[in-house]
Amino acid sequence: MKINKLVTYPFGYSNILKTLYQQDKLPIEKGFYGEKLTKDTVSLEHLKPHSQGGKTKLNNLVLADKFKNNQRSNKPLKEFFDPKKAKEYLDQFVNLIVPYNEKGVKKVFDGNKYIQEVTETITNLLKNNK
Repeated sequence: MKINKLVTYPFGYSNILKTLYQQDKLPIEKGFYGEKLTKDTVSLEHLKPHSQGGKTKLNNLVLADKFKNNQRSNKPLKEFFDPKKAKEYLDQFVNLIVPYNEKGVKKVFDGNKYIQEVTETITNLLKNNK
């Protein structure tokens, strides 16, 4: 008798932001919504939800607790956005430079560039009521 096994895969996205955090290379303590992050609870939050065409690229990603990420789901950012908590989150990246290798290529995560790009995304989403 052949038994068919149901294979399930955890929902999640991969990006250098989460990878560097899980490798202890990003000294980030708080997530985008102000929550304390741990390696077990960290997730990638799409500012513009993936289901609405948001890309899994640095300018559209922040670190957030899995619970908060699931709570928001694909609801508009404006419903969950707290400027003070967002600033506290982004301030953790000021002047942060982290070299890393990706597929044998030397790269650098630039915290100031990340702040600039994420701020632009947030501004556009809030301006367009998304």
